[in-house]
Amino acid sequence: MLAELGHFALLLMVVTGIGQAVLFSPLWLRSSLRMFSPQKAPATPAGSPDFPDDNDNDGNAHGALAPIVAKPANLFLLPIAILLLGLLAEGALLNAFIVSDFTLPVVTDVSHSSTPLLYRIGAAFTPDGGAMLLWLVALSLVNLLLAFQLRKSASLDTDRFARNTLSILGMLIAVLGVVTLIDADPFLRVTVVPLDGRGMNPQNQDLLKVLREPFLYLGLAGLAGIFALTLAGLLDNRIDRQFAETMRSWTIASWVCLGTAIAINAYRSYSEQAWGGWWYWDTSENSLLLPWLLAPALLHCRAVLEKTETLRSWTAFLGITTLAVGWFGVYLTRSDLFAPLPETQILPIDSNGLLIGFCLVFAAAYYLFWRSVDQMGEGRCFEVISRESAMFLNSVMLALIAAVVLIGTIYPLVLQWITGEPITVGAPFYVEVLVPIVLPLMFLMAFAPALRWRQDELWMIGRRMKLAAILSLITVLFVSIRFIDLSPAPLIGIGLAGWILTASLSDLWARLWRHPEHGESKYRNLQLLGPRYVSMTLAHIGLAVLIAGGSASSIWEEQVVVSARAGQSIQAGPYNLQYEGVSLLAGENYATRQATFILYRHSQPVTELFPEIRYYPIRGVETREADIWHGRDGDLHVSIGDRDDDGGRVVTVHYLPMMPWVWGGMLLMLIGGCFSILTRVILRLKKPGVSTS
Repeated sequence: MLAELGHFALLLMVVTGIGQAVLFSPLWLRSSLRMFSPQKAPATPAGSPDFPDDNDNDGNAHGALAPIVAKPANLFLLPIAILLLGLLAEGALLNAFIVSDFTLPVVTDVSHSSTPLLYRIGAAFTPDGGAMLLWLVALSLVNLLLAFQLRKSASLDTDRFARNTLSILGMLIAVLGVVTLIDADPFLRVTVVPLDGRGMNPQNQDLLKVLREPFLYLGLAGLAGIFALTLAGLLDNRIDRQFAETMRSWTIASWVCLGTAIAINAYRSYSEQAWGGWWYWDTSENSLLLPWLLAPALLHCRAVLEKTETLRSWTAFLGITTLAVGWFGVYLTRSDLFAPLPETQILPIDSNGLLIGFCLVFAAAYYLFWRSVDQMGEGRCFEVISRESAMFLNSVMLALIAAVVLIGTIYPLVLQWITGEPITVGAPFYVEVLVPIVLPLMFLMAFAPALRWRQDELWMIGRRMKLAAILSLITVLFVSIRFIDLSPAPLIGIGLAGWILTASLSDLWARLWRHPEHGESKYRNLQLLGPRYVSMTLAHIGLAVLIAGGSASSIWEEQVVVSARAGQSIQAGPYNLQYEGVSLLAGENYATRQATFILYRHSQPVTELFPEIRYYPIRGVETREADIWHGRDGDLHVSIGDRDDDGGRVVTVHYLPMMPWVWGGMLLMLIGGCFSILTRVILRLKKPGVSTS
């Protein structure tokens, strides 16, 4: 019964989304006003009725419809209804997984009665239908939050921009709802009920996997909000300073959510795949990376638009494209174009509805963009040596990186379609193509915060950046002398990481100690920095730390593969592992061979590590679970394999120096984004309308 209720709620959600799209559409409002408004003036000489203008503030002139739609309080009725219906549908689906309702094929395909409760809940987010429903719920939440943000200007009589935004969001909710019902309706029942399910993919039985999906779809929903704001701005010719200010928080929030999903995915690859790496460059990972790369490109252009009202067309283009690549990435990972990936559960259905919806929505969006480009204008030009120029180049290079990732993702598909032979594109391709783009991007990233708006002088830039240049050069020389046989790529990576870090800290120091002759203290200057500057500095420092950690771990990584017997010691870096043997244990829904290692550092015991080989009888799948020790100077990554011909156990040990810097850098970037959002919300709640710059 709950499944039928959820199905009905999903249908009503689609209908309500259509209703929101229509009721807030300017065409519907004009025609409704003409239908219900009393005629107060005769027809014009051209034969057309003289109807009240959209900006007419006389509420009585709008007749009976105005009190229904125009009041700001009524603005929330449809978004609240859509969110409640989405939560009801999601709750019904979660209940079906919790109680193991095998009358639903979506439950049968990815769950089993022996699957732990937490993973049964997580399984509701992995199938096509469950993931799409989660996306719909996240989108309905963004819909309500945007209605709340635009409540002051969204009445019938004052602002078409807000009404257009909500109308477009209603359209997106309706389209994705129809796609969910067509491609993978999660509430369809079968007449022949199986005794049990097929079981969940063992690689998805992970707490991090359960946490990743909500962040992913919250990020995509935030991009949908940006998309709606962009189209509304194009319709109303409002790609201006106010538009840039409105979309700022949504861009940062989407980037933070997608970044959290990427960090979780990277750590899962690092800990689950037992190969010591943290990015595999497969379709699932690249589909996350594409919108995450374009979001900061959009954020940089948005800042230029807000400050100088330039780069209007480029900002609007990125506002559309960021959601486009995210939507297309979802299609790639959910369709059967690629072999099934460990990150997804490919059901025996197609995703043609998702592709058709993608084509219709973005064909219309890019057509509107094409029609509106000539009307936008670009404002006054800026000089080549200026902050605007640096931020524009940053956004262009980020877009180029995203284009390379997209080409590397779809190239195997195109070549397989032409030749009929499957191929893969791995890390060497991305390294060779991306390094020439990433290096100048990192070099320019340190300059942008130190440049002045509109115009700057080279000699002044050199004076401000000389300390950062000297310190980064010293870092490169020290590392190259200390490790004479290093390859140039990691060495350059460490040097540029030092360049970004020292430039950010130097700029912060200069701002804290500015104008001492005026009696300003560093504490007063700290208050004047503003949340935007602090969040930007944290994000840039986080990226520098991540690059330094990734480069150092690739330089000094040690891998040891041995055939070990009980009591044997294995040396890796400053650590010594003593192999104690393997025990046969039973898990909740699996059997495991668990090895025991005692970890020593300088002959002192530190901890015990327990890598495993698990066997899941329901799926007949065997997985290898590595165990990792996170030390202060690096990570020790231990995994075991089968017995070899001599009776020993194959043991693989990776020592990765400075690997904690990678996770710390990711965390710093996310903290920077969260700091910006939280301070903005707090300041707005305390003093509405206060500037957060």
